Amino acid sequence: MSMSTALSGLKAAQAEISATSHNIANVGTVGFRSSRVEFADVFSSSPLSNQRTAVGSGVQVQRVAQNFSQGNVVTTGNLLDIAIEGQGFFALQPAADSNGVGGGAVYSRAGAFTMDTNGHVVNGANQQLLCWPVTTTGVPLTNQINQAVPLTIPMQTGAPVRSSEVNLVLQLPSDNAMTGNQSAIPPAAAFDPADDTTYARRTVVPVFGADGTPVQAEAYFVKTASPDATSTDTTYAMHLVIDGAEVAPTAPATTASLTFDGAGNLTAGSALSFGATETIAFNTTGSTLTSSPFAVEQATHNGASPAKLTNLELDGSGSVWATYGSGARVALGQIVLANFSNPGGLKVMGKSTFGATSESGQPLTGTAGTAGFGALRSGALERSNVELTEELVNLISAQRNYQASAKAMETSTSLMQTIMNIRS
Repeated sequence: MSMSTALSGLKAAQAEISATSHNIANVGTVGFRSSRVEFADVFSSSPLSNQRTAVGSGVQVQRVAQNFSQGNVVTTGNLLDIAIEGQGFFALQPAADSNGVGGGAVYSRAGAFTMDTNGHVVNGANQQLLCWPVTTTGVPLTNQINQAVPLTIPMQTGAPVRSSEVNLVLQLPSDNAMTGNQSAIPPAAAFDPADDTTYARRTVVPVFGADGTPVQAEAYFVKTASPDATSTDTTYAMHLVIDGAEVAPTAPATTASLTFDGAGNLTAGSALSFGATETIAFNTTGSTLTSSPFAVEQATHNGASPAKLTNLELDGSGSVWATYGSGARVALGQIVLANFSNPGGLKVMGKSTFGATSESGQPLTGTAGTAGFGALRSGALERSNVELTEELVNLISAQRNYQASAKAMETSTSLMQTIMNIRS
């Protein structure tokens, strides 16, 4: 009997050492909740036994209780690091398994979040942070946990627009000495963007493709006519090359040219068009012919790319606001906070997460900063609530308990040996 009693003491001390070691190992784990082992004595008795002389049969582990006290909050500066100051848990959607099936919501105090390639806000275990859908002004559309959705932050918004109009104001040189490497006026060889003797000047043109991203577009200018005895006009032919391929002028035109009079004013070619199906119209109004070198005075277009994310904010109620480009900010969702009637009944899931059980009760959801729920602090993390000094003291105490139980077992063994050595 005494042997089994001592053995239960060894097992109990070992359990306490394991729990304490687990706490110490996770002292740096964000959002970790420390635990303690609670014990209960064991009595084996029958209805006929004398309770005055009953001797206990050892000890057993009653439960491993979680400590849900607040941990220290430290500033990180990372916008997606979120700390809960007060009561509540983040609601998380676990990652789908190999069959594409995800489990039910889990709950955590660990707020170290980041964004995955799809824009979902996730933690290190790829569990998605849940939020309530909201209007663009931040009004939640629901407060039911089963209607929460993963918080998604698009990196851009808006539809792309292809460039169909380009305003191009040029300053073309009147002096033939400023026509670059062009061999003659007009050049003897046909235009070739790879041969700089077939054109006078070139410039990059801002053009967006159908997906709203810039394409490689260049305009080439070939001097085809200079003032002579019959005319004071100067003419430059324009060629458009996009992604290495020349784009022909829009039919019925076969050439696109800019003509200037003797005073340097543009008299023809203020409206040029290139392309057959997806045309690009060039407005060159304001271009001049001067004695100065070639220059581009203005180059704008009507294409547009989706507006990029420029700012992200988290307000006190847990609403996430995003600003795209120079536009007004819009709400993307309101972070769900959950609490429980009995947090001690939560099931430990690992990775600083917990699961609801019949003992904990169903999750009670709410908004940060309201009754029963703490405030959210962006750019900060709640550290483990492990008190390292206390854990080290507990470790020493558990070690002594283990040694004492081992001594009790040794004594029990000596008593049995003594009985075995008795001679009849």
